[in-house]
Amino acid sequence: MPNIQYGLKEVANVIFFDASTNKPIIFFDTLKVSSIENESESTEARGGQGNGKLMSWDFGRTATLTMQDALLSDASLAMLSGNALQQSNIKVVGREVLSATGATATKVTLKETPLTNSVTVYKMAGGMMTTEVTTFTTSAKDVSFSAGVKDGDQLMVFYEYTIADNTATLVTFSAEKFPATYRVVGDTVVRGRDGVDRKMQFLIPRAKLQSSFTFTMDAENVSTFDFNLDIIVEAGTNKLYDIVRFA
Repeated sequence: MPNIQYGLKEVANVIFFDASTNKPIIFFDTLKVSSIENESESTEARGGQGNGKLMSWDFGRTATLTMQDALLSDASLAMLSGNALQQSNIKVVGREVLSATGATATKVTLKETPLTNSVTVYKMAGGMMTTEVTTFTTSAKDVSFSAGVKDGDQLMVFYEYTIADNTATLVTFSAEKFPATYRVVGDTVVRGRDGVDRKMQFLIPRAKLQSSFTFTMDAENVSTFDFNLDIIVEAGTNKLYDIVRFA
């Protein structure tokens, strides 16, 4: 077989498989970077006049798969949390700025139905919250005021409500849950010096998703999302990963 020289041409598309069932869990096809970082330790023997290096040897090879995704999904965020994705009966916080209406029965109508005892109301002036209003009752989405509010007053209302259908998702980060271990396969393309594009695939039998990550919300820069995995030696083979190039 000829020794084909090639350059790495594309970021990899990466699939995570469940380590116990071998079923695919998630597919990453919007990565900006996918790299396998290899490290090892070394030691040496020195002696003689000048204490020169006589020999050296390596040990403790390790590898890390580093991925940077341009997009985040509910599934990938749940993987980082180590918890299952929840999709029903999710409690959220509402905040609305409303104008009170009614000369005698002054009220505002919220977009959602608040949970019991979850409503807080403030008067507004110059775009700022000023005085808290406590003289009100709630009925469904209506907040009615018995005193302290007149027609046309600007109010900011905070409240909690529940999303009961499947239009919302919840990912919980808890102190006792951490990301799992997966089998990982990545597909990319290399271009040979002959101008021919060929497929390349890396296969990682076991990789532990690291729990450390940064969730950045930046007004001036588009955020990216890092997924870093420690590659673990496969039992019985002492293998870290394979790289296959094929037509």
